[in-house]
Amino acid sequence: MRRCQSRTGFTLIELLTVIGIIAVLAAILFPVFSRARASARKTRCLSNLQQIGVAIETYVQDNAGFLPPWSITHPGIAPWTPPPDPLKNVADSSIGTWDTAIMYALRTKDLLICPDNPNTDARSARSYAIAQYTQRPMTVSGGGIIAIGGFRDDIPAPQKTVLLFEKGDNEPGAWGDALGQNVYQYHDEDMPGDGSGYEDPDEFPMWHFDGKNFLYCDYHADWAARTSYPFDHQPQSGDPVGMCKDWGRIADGGDWPDPD
Repeated sequence: MRRCQSRTGFTLIELLTVIGIIAVLAAILFPVFSRARASARKTRCLSNLQQIGVAIETYVQDNAGFLPPWSITHPGIAPWTPPPDPLKNVADSSIGTWDTAIMYALRTKDLLICPDNPNTDARSARSYAIAQYTQRPMTVSGGGIIAIGGFRDDIPAPQKTVLLFEKGDNEPGAWGDALGQNVYQYHDEDMPGDGSGYEDPDEFPMWHFDGKNFLYCDYHADWAARTSYPFDHQPQSGDPVGMCKDWGRIADGGDWPDPD
């Protein structure tokens, strides 16, 4: 008399069913985990900016209330004139940028790096630029112009006025990318356009969830979507690269102070 043996294991259909269920769950959960990781990177970037703000305030307190200069490379020469190649995009002892100025208080270059920077050398690059309108132009002997960080208390609405924003593909201390002309920029060498030196906001990548992180002049850091403040002033296709209003105009804060 033959004994009946109980069947163990899965049939092929059952195995395929299990694999299908796992695949469906993975498809559902992967975007959730991916967004959670992206959210964590955005939060880390905001933390970086908050700590940079503390370092800038230390500098301001140590320097009679003045914000750090974006660059002191060329005294007596227009400050936007780049240093001779190959110094433009590398750190050098002859170049003194805003991040170099606050490094004694910041203590680590790691806080200058955003994990979501989309540029080529982003993983080792300074990811933040100081807004051009925070720099006070001054005429010096011989008629040249230098940009010295302005007196912070002269800014009429520090809680609304951008101090730093995400931009950059050069190492900390480099002249290039230390300054930013508008919040849509992400790297001078990679800026898209129509070939005429113009900017189109629709072509500019945003770093976090179609937005960017900002540090304001009251040192609070916050995220903004590309459709919201401080993107209210949108350079249009046909606007010159680097739209920015001059220092000292009456303003209510915002992206770039309004001269009207």
